[in-house]
Amino acid sequence: MDIGNLGKKIDLNPGTWIEDVPDMEGVRFLVRSTNFKPFKIASAGLARRSGKKLRTDAGVVNFAVTMGSALAEHILLDWDGVTENGKPLKYDAKKALALLTADDDFGIGDAYRRAVEWAGDQVAERIAETAEEAAGN
Repeated sequence: MDIGNLGKKIDLNPGTWIEDVPDMEGVRFLVRSTNFKPFKIASAGLARRSGKKLRTDAGVVNFAVTMGSALAEHILLDWDGVTENGKPLKYDAKKALALLTADDDFGIGDAYRRAVEWAGDQVAERIAETAEEAAGN
């Protein structure tokens, strides 16, 4: 293993456009890697608390919906091809949070949570491949 890139850092902040998202025809996302440290910290905290049923004063919290908040805050940076009532919807952080935390009867929030997480995983895989190449493996 070559150690020539030992001090080189990979910047996970800017994000990468991911297209061909399963079940999201015509939609692409600008996302960070799901290995982005603030996201890992947030999701690890959720996982620890899920054993305690994520209870609040309002009752039991839906884990998937709560994870949507972490995805909106740390992973999703922009979108293209998302529509609302048939019209293109410009990315807005508040709208992204509402979408990714939606617990709707049609499963729209769940579909977008899965899609954004999948896209972030694709970025993580690309970064891992780059890191492996840089290490000389």
